[in-house]
Amino acid sequence: MPSPRRLITLAVSLALAASLLSASTAGAQSLGQARAERAALQERLDAAAVQLNDLEVRQAELEGDQQLLEAQLAQYSYEARAAETRINSRIREVFKHGAQDPVLQLLTGTDPQDAIAKATTIEQLIGLDRVAAEIAVGARARADNTATLLAQSEAELTATLGVQREALATLQRDLEAAKKLEARLVEDDRRRQEEARRRAEAERRAAEAASRASRSSAPAAAPPPTGGGGVACPIGQPRSFTDTWGAPRSGGRGHKGVDMLAPYGTPIYAVTSGIWDVRSYGSSAGNWAMLRGDDGHVYYYMHLQRHRVGDGARVSAGQLTATTGDTGNARGTPHLHFEYHPGGGGAVNPYPLVKGLCG
Repeated sequence: MPSPRRLITLAVSLALAASLLSASTAGAQSLGQARAERAALQERLDAAAVQLNDLEVRQAELEGDQQLLEAQLAQYSYEARAAETRINSRIREVFKHGAQDPVLQLLTGTDPQDAIAKATTIEQLIGLDRVAAEIAVGARARADNTATLLAQSEAELTATLGVQREALATLQRDLEAAKKLEARLVEDDRRRQEEARRRAEAERRAAEAASRASRSSAPAAAPPPTGGGGVACPIGQPRSFTDTWGAPRSGGRGHKGVDMLAPYGTPIYAVTSGIWDVRSYGSSAGNWAMLRGDDGHVYYYMHLQRHRVGDGARVSAGQLTATTGDTGNARGTPHLHFEYHPGGGGAVNPYPLVKGLCG
């Protein structure tokens, strides 16, 4: 029979384990709330990613419409001016020798033959210039209509850019909130791991006490499983992305990558092992680099805040290589523009790849 001292030791160990379990239950409830909050934030971030892409597509369409309307307006205005110039030139040619208004000359003339000649001339003038007048009126009407359409397009573009600014402001707030929440979840996870370690230690002590009391030994615990694999998600949490491959962009471009929205300073990781090739700063790409993977593929990372490894550095999958920024033409929208070039050739849609890696 175990001694009273051993029974007391066993009881204390079990009480400590029960206390830790109660604290863990309360922590689990708090963690559940935080995860629900993160899920709601993630939904807003995903919706913002779709909205911003739609706005950028509409902006590109409106800019293209404006270029066409401006060209049409210039052409119609030219045609109207040319027709009006022809009419004025004919009037001056017919009546260039008259010092008075031709109609007044016709009405006040005393010579019947002269009046008949002038009337004939005016009739010929009207016949000759009727077509030119119709051309002038039609061209002027088209020019006025095109000017109205252009003004409407400019107004819509201004409104679209306003909505885009509001969406970006909301996105910034949500990204910062997501960043703080993620930090809280990381800290909660650390605490849970610490509680789990303490609980395991208490359970171990209780098991040892029970073992000593019953004079039996417990089997050794199996080691925890370790991760593996040679690929990793290229960006940390919080993040949001959608499939925007081929979507229109300003200047008639098509989108050649996937935009992964994340707060400033979010870690950027090597998607696979290879060489980190830092490139010169670009007006569009900003700070960027190519990862020349050992798998034979090339991966582009654009709009980086800063590089965390040097040019030519050998990196492994999941290694920190840079941080998220908005350099280049991404001002105000921190994100990673990620491209996938199989075999180092042309870009293909990277969305299936990052969806598989990042969930």
